[in-house]
Parts: sequence; structure tokens; C-alpha cells
Amino acid sequence: MMKRKLRKRGWLAIAVLLIGVGVIFFITGKGSSTPVSVVPSENKRAEKQVLTKEVTVKLSKEAAEILKFAASSGGSTESKQKMNQLISRINQYEIKDDSLGQYMNMLNSSLKAVDSYREEHTDEKVLGQVYPNYRTALEQLIKADPSYGLEEIDPYIWFYASAANYEQGQRKPEEITISMVGDNSFGTYPEAPEHLQFDYVFEKNKGDNQYVFKNSLPWFNSDDYTVINAESAFTTETKAQEKMWRIKSHPKYAAFLPASGIEAANLANNHTMDYFEAGYRDTLNAFKEQGVAVFNEDMPLIVNIKDIETVFLGYDYRYRKSADSYLSNIIRDVKKYKRKDNLVIVNMHWGIEYMETPAFYQTKFGHAALDAGADIIIGHHPHRLQSIENYNGKYIVYSMGDYAFGADPTLKSRQTAIFRLTFAKEDDTVVMKGLRIVPTLENSNDSETENNYQPLPVFGEKAKEILDELIRISSLIPNGVVEFDYFDPFLEE
Repeated sequence: MMKRKLRKRGWLAIAVLLIGVGVIFFITGKGSSTPVSVVPSENKRAEKQVLTKEVTVKLSKEAAEILKFAASSGGSTESKQKMNQLISRINQYEIKDDSLGQYMNMLNSSLKAVDSYREEHTDEKVLGQVYPNYRTALEQLIKADPSYGLEEIDPYIWFYASAANYEQGQRKPEEITISMVGDNSFGTYPEAPEHLQFDYVFEKNKGDNQYVFKNSLPWFNSDDYTVINAESAFTTETKAQEKMWRIKSHPKYAAFLPASGIEAANLANNHTMDYFEAGYRDTLNAFKEQGVAVFNEDMPLIVNIKDIETVFLGYDYRYRKSADSYLSNIIRDVKKYKRKDNLVIVNMHWGIEYMETPAFYQTKFGHAALDAGADIIIGHHPHRLQSIENYNGKYIVYSMGDYAFGADPTLKSRQTAIFRLTFAKEDDTVVMKGLRIVPTLENSNDSETENNYQPLPVFGEKAKEILDELIRISSLIPNGVVEFDYFDPFLEE
């Protein structure tokens, strides 16, 4: 009896086991005709796409276009998104250890370097550390297979995109950045040869509203406010003063400014009245139609830049107006407008043309204006860079030089710069946080004698030459500034 019970229990256990297995098979779908979805393995999910010649050419062209967009937009959020999407797409391809793979790897590394400048503490030379490898990899790829037809992305495109992102990376919510440049006119005096006239050069190059400041956009579009010295009447009047160097720009050229991120223009200079009161009225109307603010003597500009009230004062006080009576006008105005919680920038059209250091009266006027409370003095008129002084912790930029100056057709002085001024409000008091310069040449066509009226911010040896000149001429005066903050992502050769 005992054995029979054990045998029954054994068969019962086997039956239960078989039923359990059947349930498992039913639940998992095994043995069933109904298809069941399968979760892919991690290896399956990470499978890379094949990198072909067509894909390589397409990605390279996209890289060039996105870098250009980053530069022209001043490192906009949209450009960041586009660059990150491109980097992500490149990462989806299998990068082999051959000439094609090495090229794509170095292109991607260079794009990542440009993108990294949006972080405040990124090493300034991070692009320079990978860029030479990008060039080498491109050369090797073309050598291995010339049919790719790839061309090197212009170093200036890399520089401008990096600079735009760098400027974005340096921005702080509590600070404002103002860009200022020197003499600008979009017309040439009548006596200049026709082929050097601004209108002729502009049309020859099929210029549009961004032609003149095309290379300046990385800086003009990454700041909070941009100001130029507009040294010209913007008019079609023909009756002019009897003087040398009568300068006028067509009123339609005022559109260059808003198209290029320029918000304001100084009119306190010796050419806005070249075509009398009628020409000056046309000038005011031209800027008004374009939404560009202007200021002049007895016509200050007061604007809120973020939460900082900023006052721009302008004076045409060339050497013939170096008497103390003119200085008293500046002191009066500075004291009238300056408060501890606002910013006063004094623009001085002063000095002697082509002198590399300031005349005595410039130093006297500059010191007095700062003592009266002005935050910084910005100068123009000498048509070249002049010394920069740090007077009791405040800067005097004696002359920024010519910038896009139609009245300099033969390039008497090509060296200039964009001056980036940074301010913040601390304990309800406006303080200067920094002065950064962008070394620039007045033209971009490599000529030493013919201006194409398109300034070129530069890097490398050309930038160093401008820096060295600023240091040299500043070291000639008391309190001269001999160290400058500027951005150059490339390694010294």
C-alpha cells in the first residue's frame, strides 16, 4: 500500500511539473504562433552607420555652414542647437582608423572645441590644440582620394565662430557689454579716383547691407550695445562746404547699421555738417528711419542697457577747441548726468591726425572728465590707433583709429580694433569689469593701398602686430596700458 501511494504521488508531481512548464511556455509565447516583440540587446542598439564618401562631403558642407551661422549670429542659441545636432549625427557613424575616419574624427573634435567656448572657463587654445590635426587629416584624405573634392574650411570661419561662442561664454547676467569702433563713413571725398570710391567698390563686390560689417558680426551680435562714430553726412545734397575731405554717404546706407547689430552712432565730428544743415537733417532722418539712436554735442543719448542707465556724451573738440572754455562744457555735462548708479561714456573727437600719442590738451581734458565722474573716455579723429591710458582706474582710449572709413581709400593706417567694454552694477554703483580688444585691419582684401571697406578682425601674427603697436605707443605715456585682454584660439607657430 505504501509503495502504491508513493507511486501515485510521483506521477502527480510529474503532472504538476509538466503543467507548470506549459504555463511558462504559454506566457513567454514559446510554442505559440503569435509573434512577441523582442527587446534589442545593448550591442544591437549601439550599432553605427556606415560612413560613406557622400555622407562625408555632406557633413563637411554642413559644418562649414553651421560655423558661418554661429559667427554671423554672434553665437546664438539656434547656432548652438545646430552645432550640437551635427556633432550628434557625426557620432552615429562608425569611425574607422583610416584616412576617412581620421578626417571625420578631427572635424568632429574641432567642432566640439568651438562649441566648448560657450563655457566660461574653457581653455582659450582648445581649438588650436586640435585644429592642426584637422588640417593634416584633410590633406591625407585628399591625397588618398582626390575625388572627395573637399576644401579646408577657412581658418577665419573657425576663428569667428569660436570668438562668437567665446563672447557668449564670457557673458554674465549682471553685466553689460558695449562694443565701440572708430571712424566710419560709407562714402569717399569727390577727389578720390573712381575705382577707389566707396560706391564703386561696394557695387563691384555686390555688396548688401551686411557687406561692410560682415566680419564684425561675431562681436556686434554677441554684445548688448554697439556704437560707431558715423563720420559723414548721410544725404543726397550736392551743395557742400568749401573744405578738403567733404564726405557724404547715401542715406540708404544707414541700413547697414541695424543689419549688423549696431544700435547707435556718434555724430559729434567734423564731417556730419559737410553738406550744411540740410545734409545734417537728412542724416538725422536716415538714422531715425532705421531705428538707430544718435548723439551729438548738446544732444546726449540716454538708454537703458539691461538695468543700467547709460549716458553717451559726444564732443567735436579738435585742436582748435582746446581752450579751457570747451573743457568746462564737458565737466558741466558729466556732473549733470553722472550718478553712482548709472554709466557715463564720453566720446571725444579730438587730437591731431596721424599722431600716435595724445596732444597735451587731450590728456588734460581726459583727466578732468574722469575726475568729474565720467566712467571712460573714448576717442577718435586721428585716423590711427593712439595710446591707451589707465588714469586712477579708468580708461582713456585716445583714438580707436579708422574702422570702415570710406574716406581712407588708400589705407594710410590699416590697424584698428573693436573695443569691448564691460560694466556691472555692484552695491548700486556702476563699476567697470573689463576692457577687451579685438585686433582688426581696416580692409579684408590683403591690399596695403586699396581699401575694400570691409574691416577684418584678425588672429595670430597679424593680431600680435596690432597688440605690439598698442603696447609700444601706450608705453610712451604716463599710466600707459601695456597688457591687453584679447581672444586668439590658435597656437603660436
